[in-house]
Amino acid sequence: MAEDKHLSQLNVGQSKQPLGQPSEEQQTKLFEVNTAPLRTWADVVGLSGEDAKQKIESENRGLRVVIVPESSFLTADYNRNRVR
Repeated sequence: MAEDKHLSQLNVGQSKQPLGQPSEEQQTKLFEVNTAPLRTWADVVGLSGEDAKQKIESENRGLRVVIVPESSFLTADYNRNRVR
């Protein structure tokens, strides 16, 4: 098999990229897709979850605010109209 016609085959354990670590190109693509305009709500720090949710929703129509219990598992889907 000629090297110029075929890519070398990598066997399990021979990957140049550490397992579970996205490549630089993948990281860039993920960042571009998952980047929303930065928005913080410093004025809700210290409020209860319900009070913070009501304040954020009242000031930002169209956002879906979800109160997430500590140590919860979340889906990795991205939604620009959701605050967790």
